[in-house]
Parts: sequence; structure tokens; C-alpha cells
Amino acid sequence: MGLLSALAGLPLAPLKGLAALAKQIQQQAEQEHQRELAELQAELLELQVRHDEQRLGQEEFARKEGQLLEKISALAGARGEGERE
Repeated sequence: MGLLSALAGLPLAPLKGLAALAKQIQQQAEQEHQRELAELQAELLELQVRHDEQRLGQEEFARKEGQLLEKISALAGARGEGERE
């Protein structure tokens, strides 16, 4: 029975391989997304530290903070769209 099952499943083997490949690609994309988000959060924290230590003026801090928050928001939005698909 095992041989017959194996033979019957042969036509589905390419589909199973494709599904496994798609899952691996998705996992790598999620890891990359998490890495990018962590980097942006670290930049935001460093920016706050520089501002707190008065090594960065209020205007420059506000501008750079806005840019980083926009990037974080865009990254979070991209992830939300990917989860809905």
C-alpha cells in the first residue's frame, strides 16, 4: 500500500515543493521586516538620547523623529497589507 500511495502522490510533488518554497520565502521576508523595524527603533532611541543629552537641537530632533516615525509607520502598514492578502 505504501508504494501505491507514493506513486499516486507523485503528480502532487511539484506542488508540495512549491508550497514549501513559498513558506520559506515568506519566513525570510518576515525576518527581514523585523530586522528593519528593529533598526529603525534603535535609530529612534539613539535620536532621543542625543536630544536628551542636548547634542541635538529641538528642530533637528523633530524633523528626524518625524522621518523615522514615517518610516516605521510605512513599514507597519506594509506588514498589515501583507497579512491581509
